[in-house]
Amino acid sequence: MAKLKDRYANALLELSKENGTLEEDLKNAVMIRDTLNNSDVLNFLKHPHVPDSAKHELFHTAFSEKLPEHLMGFLYLMVRKNREALIVPVLTEYIDRTNRLLGRIEAKVVSAKALTEKQIESIRKILVEKTNMQVEIETKVDPGVIGGFYILIGGRIFDRTLRSELINLRERLKRGR
Repeated sequence: MAKLKDRYANALLELSKENGTLEEDLKNAVMIRDTLNNSDVLNFLKHPHVPDSAKHELFHTAFSEKLPEHLMGFLYLMVRKNREALIVPVLTEYIDRTNRLLGRIEAKVVSAKALTEKQIESIRKILVEKTNMQVEIETKVDPGVIGGFYILIGGRIFDRTLRSELINLRERLKRGR
């Protein structure tokens, strides 16, 4: 499954390079991913008894006015090959690779309460220094975090939550340090 995801993401990236539409395709890929990344839509696309024509109609209605031919072709191909479950993962991989190619990286900061602009900019500055890339930050509030925050960036997690600090403290106490 991972090889297929990589293969499709690479093919999309090569098409974008050939067409000279990296920036535009990146924006479109984010829009498609965000639109399709909904449990009801995904269940509809993955359902074996929904005919391909209905899935094509969904894509046509939602995207035909907005997307270039090669991205519509990608969506239709995924349906024809019964790989609807891979659409969002492929687009996510494509977005990550395109961002890296353009010197950007996405970070998601999850905190117990809303962060101020000053806090977000402070986090961005540190991440820019660590990654040497332009960092786009998405914030999310999760009351389950209790306190602190964690950052998801480039497949890594930086956890500065109260829960993780307490777990680390417990482990140090168990070891006698």
